[in-house]
Amino acid sequence: MSISKDIIKEIKNRLDISAVVGEYVRSLKRSGKNWIGLCPFHNDKNPSFSVSQDYGIYRCFSCGEKGDIISFIEKIENVSFSEAIKLLAARAGVDVSFTERDSEQYKKREEVIQFNERVVKLFQYFLLKRREGEGGLRYLTGRGINADVINQFKIGYAPKEYGRLESFFIKKGYKPDFLVSTGLFSQGKRGLGSLFFNRVIFPIINYKGECAGFGGRALEPDAKPKYLNTPETIAYRKRENLYGISVSKDFIKAQKSVFVVEGYMDAISCFKSGLKNIVAPCGTAITKEQIKLLSRYAEEIVFLFDGDEAGMKGAIKGVSEAANIENVKTSVLVLPNNLDPDDYFKTNTIEAFNIYQKQKVTPIEFLLYYYTRNKDLKDFNNLIRTLYLLFGYIRLWDSEVIRKNLIESVSSFLNIDYSTTFREYEKYLSKETRYNSAPKESAASTPANISSENEPDLKPDAALLREIDLLVYLLKYAKRKEVITKSSLESEYFTTDVGKKAYSFLIEKDGEDEKKFFIDLFENDELKKSINERLFDIELMIEDKKFDNIQKEKILLNNIVDRIINLKKNYYRVKSSSINKKIKFSELYKEEELLKELQEEKTLIISEIVKLEKLQELKI
Repeated sequence: MSISKDIIKEIKNRLDISAVVGEYVRSLKRSGKNWIGLCPFHNDKNPSFSVSQDYGIYRCFSCGEKGDIISFIEKIENVSFSEAIKLLAARAGVDVSFTERDSEQYKKREEVIQFNERVVKLFQYFLLKRREGEGGLRYLTGRGINADVINQFKIGYAPKEYGRLESFFIKKGYKPDFLVSTGLFSQGKRGLGSLFFNRVIFPIINYKGECAGFGGRALEPDAKPKYLNTPETIAYRKRENLYGISVSKDFIKAQKSVFVVEGYMDAISCFKSGLKNIVAPCGTAITKEQIKLLSRYAEEIVFLFDGDEAGMKGAIKGVSEAANIENVKTSVLVLPNNLDPDDYFKTNTIEAFNIYQKQKVTPIEFLLYYYTRNKDLKDFNNLIRTLYLLFGYIRLWDSEVIRKNLIESVSSFLNIDYSTTFREYEKYLSKETRYNSAPKESAASTPANISSENEPDLKPDAALLREIDLLVYLLKYAKRKEVITKSSLESEYFTTDVGKKAYSFLIEKDGEDEKKFFIDLFENDELKKSINERLFDIELMIEDKKFDNIQKEKILLNNIVDRIINLKKNYYRVKSSSINKKIKFSELYKEEELLKELQEEKTLIISEIVKLEKLQELKI
């Protein structure tokens, strides 16, 4: 494509690069003469992306991306140089039509787009003006879709009569080869044939307002497939287009969020019911390209899929594709009673939905529910299979921090300590390495513990330190077995493998060298250092002459009892947190019997916590 330098210069002179970039980089803020923000081209945590108004350029000092306003649009919109020029020219009010005559590909695409626009009007004419469209109109009005919505989404109808469309366009001078290139026609044994017969037509209009392709819904009950889309063409790429984006884009920007539903009718039903920030993929599962497109306009993407198996799997696909997409968070909202959005809004208002949507969950919460429902996790094989399914999602993330947090969520929900879960994760990755030539690397850190051989210098986590603190006091207390019996201290209250093992040692061992053997249980140097420091503090107190022996024993005992109470409280709180998540899902999916059991269990746990808190207030 040949575009004069004067045209390019005029576009650059008319546009402020910081204003253009600011529409895509929401974090962009002025800093002196320049503007800085999070880089849109990599997973930027600290603002490293700089824009200069004076020089009309941008640069990321982290990933190295740099260029001018044209190259920015090329990269952020994933378009060619000529398409970037066209987008910017439209924004700047510069006419570049006379410069595009040399672009054969561009001309072909424009011809298909222009043809599609003509077909949109023809399909609408058949629906609204011709008697043969009455069936399509009855279908739409039966679904609660009025004339305003039909016009907003440019819905139409393809006639039932074979040969009707192709003969019409042939008479208008279109050649068969061109008609086939639009995706609306194909060459078969009977000659040139239309893709759509007796179908309600949903034009697929891209974010630029161009009709890129079409979807059609069969009106005959036995017709297959029920939904049919045009194939990919020079103007239409399924992976890059979203149904409804043209009418919902401004609402998405205003709300800073978008709901993704499964199909055309779901999107239309949501829109007409008041949920305007809505889109749907075009007959396929959501793709990374579509999520990136949405991330330009939204800070949060909510997957609003049906409660049936297909809907659940669609949500899994969505949250998986969204992993590592910068500057956007994702949530999942499953509608009650296996309803799809279309059915939901037949009996619910937008106000009711706005209340219900507060029940949306994070991707990992959704996956935990989906993979653990109706499973006996006391069965070891079921538990491992469930963990591996969850690990398949966790390994998608590049961020070590995110992977660590996800593993912690899994540990908490399944009541398994972090170190055990992490070891299973490493086993999973090693198996993936054997069967996959390019697996994700494991970079998530494990808390320091006696079984950690790969990360011996990492700091122990809070739960482990809390347990070790109690165990060190017990080590220094001569009557520890008596206090353990009276306090009903059991190994189950220790949430880490290290704590359980050290506790078993204290119950079984006794003798002069027990301190040395106790410390030797731990391979982590940081943990050994912490234990030695704690033992030293206790010994200083024991040797303090301002306390007599009775006072010293009382101080030790009070410290032990306090720590046992705190250990038990933590155990019950972890258990309560896990039950709360299960209650949330039980309420969401109307599992009444399970909900009752969980609520009873939660009541017992709360009563135990209250007892412990009252006991602590007595300062035994």
